[in-house]
Amino acid sequence: MNHIITLENSIRKKHQDNWEMFLSVQKTLVEQRFDWIKLFIDYKGKQLIGKGNLQMGKKDYLVILSYSPFNGNRYDQIFITNIQLNYHRDIHLYGDLSLCLYHPIIDQGPIRKIPLIRMIPWISEWIIFYLQWKKYGVWLGKEIKH
Repeated sequence: MNHIITLENSIRKKHQDNWEMFLSVQKTLVEQRFDWIKLFIDYKGKQLIGKGNLQMGKKDYLVILSYSPFNGNRYDQIFITNIQLNYHRDIHLYGDLSLCLYHPIIDQGPIRKIPLIRMIPWISEWIIFYLQWKKYGVWLGKEIKH
């Protein structure tokens, strides 16, 4: 195993060993800045769960998320549930229809995890680019092709 993978596994293990504190810090940081999303810690599932209506213009977007070091390489799973989304590789969705907000290797890097507070603004950016994609057929946001 190379040193980067060893370090990556060590970071994930620290987050898993201290999952309650780790998720509490993530929850506090998000709540201090964003009042539209309500978060709670699911102690049985060892995850942070969030739900809220993100208002953009005259439309509300229902966002549901899970954030946990037990989710795998991507700690986050973020969904918009009140719009009809169908998988299309050009609109930056994973197969489970969760949002692809960053490149898990290039943007996240091998030795750090992106905190939830940094991801929350990316949800509105994703929506804007999605609406533009529907209109023009081209993803206008920054991207790394999958």
